[in-house]
Amino acid sequence: MDPRIEMFDDSIPRSKHLENSELFKQRKQLRMTDSTGPESRALTSLLKRPKYSLPLAYTLSVASKLVYEEVDIIKYELKKAGFDVDHTFKPIAYKNICAFITEKDDDILLVFRGTNPLNIQNYLTNISMTMTDIKSPWGPMGKVHKGYWKAMGEPMKRKEDHETVKTTITPDGPVLHIELTNTSVYRTIVSAVQGTGKIIKFLTTNLFHHVKEPIDSSWVGPDIDIRTNSMYALAEQHILDLIHHHSQEEKQSRRRSGLSHGNTATTKKRKRLFITGHSLGGAMGTIFLAKMLQSKSPLLDHFAGLYTYGQPKISDAEFSKVFSPSMTSKIFHHVYNNDIVPRTPSFWHYDTPPGSLVYIDSAFNITIYPPNPYTNEPVPVRPISFLHLSGLLNRYVIRRLPQENQIRILFRILFPFFMNDHFINDYCQGLRQGTVQWIIMGAGGLEGGDEEQQKAVHKRGSLQRRLSIVDVHD
Repeated sequence: MDPRIEMFDDSIPRSKHLENSELFKQRKQLRMTDSTGPESRALTSLLKRPKYSLPLAYTLSVASKLVYEEVDIIKYELKKAGFDVDHTFKPIAYKNICAFITEKDDDILLVFRGTNPLNIQNYLTNISMTMTDIKSPWGPMGKVHKGYWKAMGEPMKRKEDHETVKTTITPDGPVLHIELTNTSVYRTIVSAVQGTGKIIKFLTTNLFHHVKEPIDSSWVGPDIDIRTNSMYALAEQHILDLIHHHSQEEKQSRRRSGLSHGNTATTKKRKRLFITGHSLGGAMGTIFLAKMLQSKSPLLDHFAGLYTYGQPKISDAEFSKVFSPSMTSKIFHHVYNNDIVPRTPSFWHYDTPPGSLVYIDSAFNITIYPPNPYTNEPVPVRPISFLHLSGLLNRYVIRRLPQENQIRILFRILFPFFMNDHFINDYCQGLRQGTVQWIIMGAGGLEGGDEEQQKAVHKRGSLQRRLSIVDVHD
């Protein structure tokens, strides 16, 4: 456990020219005045303010780091940070993935855990590269990573009826009911044989699942059913319960105060749902949001942001286009420097996740790349740079070494720089110490973190005519 875990840091400066609509418009207008061509001015006029908050991004990155700890430690740290752990905290496990839900000040956090180094099934989920077509009542949604989609699970089936055996889903798990008949010798033998066969099938099938898909029962306890109740169904239901409880409290408060239904003077603000995760956890967060969209979940009315850190590619290009501009303005996938995971897989039509790319360089300069305004295509991150000094040869990394512990320095020595850049600590530190510098939007051919494009920020040139670059640094 990292003893320096701090969920909130009031010293992180807010980017007022990004978070304030009027100030952002002023910077946009300044950019349009300085633009070198009509294409750049047109792009700038289409640029909408990303609903991004640096302090929030830091808090969610720490939550994505905390989820790797034991449940008791997670509860302790959340309670220390002011979260209502006693009434809202819920750890969830399904198959080989884990997550927790908690709430503070009407903000609900759904945090997915990344790859557990001790869980071989996590690696098998990641390695499986097969894609599957996703359909919804309103049309196709493209293709996604089959392992990730399956790991999230589907809505729970309530009841299955058979001729001899009835399997009913209860809060404690599936219960097997066997009905026997003795109206005749023949019916007695037949029903007994059928019942025995069903018992053997029930036993072998469930034992096979326990061996094939080992579950971290420390998250939910050994007596809780975590196979028939999917991750998606459990998480959605608990969040809806929190929202419903909020609505009931508000109604009771109105009755006590004698207010009419039309008076909203004392109405509490709507609960907001934030989804986050690092690595595999980020992929599962994106899958969860996609399932919300597919099923038209009531949680969509409360969705306030998806912040992921070092998440791998999970889908084809069509999947990313399904998310509307109003939704992608609240989706941010962070990539730190040469982190290899967000750049993989690089084959089989895997493409960039939906939303805005938030690129953090080794100096902790932060640049936001919104999707293409004409096609809604997200901006890909540049390839790993092997021609520049990285890792322990990078001057910014060297300057930070005195603040790092011995284990972290050992990892920097043992692992290549593109694997070291995937550690969640660098994301947390980059967001805590960094500043948002630019919003860069293009109409195609743009790569996040490309050094040649970064140089265009500081000088006028032909490349800049294809970009809209807004300075939001205070």
